[in-house]
Amino acid sequence: MSVIKFNTMGFGTYETEVIVAAITQANTSNGKPMLKIGINDGNETITALIFDATKKELSDNGIEEGCTASISLEINDYKGSKSYKINSISLVKLDEEELKKLIKLPPIDPAVLVKDIISLIKQSSGRPYDLSVMEVPADDYSLTALSIRLITENLKAFTRSSAAKAMHHNLYGGLAYHVYRMIKAAYAISEVYPILNRELLVCGTALHDIGKLLELKTSDTGVASYSDMGNLFGHALLGIELIDREVWRMNQAVGNRSYNSEQVAMLKHMLASHHGQVEWGAIKTPLTPEAAILHELDMIDSRMYMYEESFKDMEPGTTSEPIWGI
Repeated sequence: MSVIKFNTMGFGTYETEVIVAAITQANTSNGKPMLKIGINDGNETITALIFDATKKELSDNGIEEGCTASISLEINDYKGSKSYKINSISLVKLDEEELKKLIKLPPIDPAVLVKDIISLIKQSSGRPYDLSVMEVPADDYSLTALSIRLITENLKAFTRSSAAKAMHHNLYGGLAYHVYRMIKAAYAISEVYPILNRELLVCGTALHDIGKLLELKTSDTGVASYSDMGNLFGHALLGIELIDREVWRMNQAVGNRSYNSEQVAMLKHMLASHHGQVEWGAIKTPLTPEAAILHELDMIDSRMYMYEESFKDMEPGTTSEPIWGI
């Protein structure tokens, strides 16, 4: 069996391998159990149905969110649209080359993205950092140093993490891709508005979703699910706690105050307010120019990603289904 891309499938039944992106228990109109399975072919995720099955039954056979599976997929016409039904599903282990075909990745290698992010953070300060290495001097207590230390201390997680369970940048390395594009935009907008502190804006942008390393669990296949910490607190608070932990650690190491407390407060405010409005999940609404711009950059990049994902499979002259996030 091999990977068949969904966009090449017409009506019929296909044997293919997929990543299981989501499993939702539901019921048919007559009350019988049914599962809605999100499956990924490496380019897109579709929802297929499995009838007369429960989530526990799949779990007992090793089928969990994030796993790779071999399926028999039946495609039919339902009221003018394609409907997808899974007739059989089983766990499958793929070799590295086969797995690469299924994992959805950003257009730039996530490891390269992280190196570029660190370089851009260093350059934002205007100070003469060594751009050939990821590290910063041990006696550097700037926001640049704080931001880079938090990223490098969590390098593996930051490189692989999805930016969301769904909606935008929900792929392996999605967080790094989201942050990279926002930092590039932050540089551009800093040229237009001199009132902005570029170092603060770039560092806040780099760390605004750092709490997602604790909020989300991202599998080797790029599928994200919420952790207990994520459900209880959300990534804004978790990110602020990561900053506080780093400040405390450095204070203990030097035996004195290390980072500038006022600068750290401005940075933490950006994380607390980057959702913009309390009803959207913000702890506070933005009260500084950098915090206000960060929120707008976050909205721009998340929405542009949704447009990009919608446009790539559309034909000229057609209209997509409604996109909730837009």
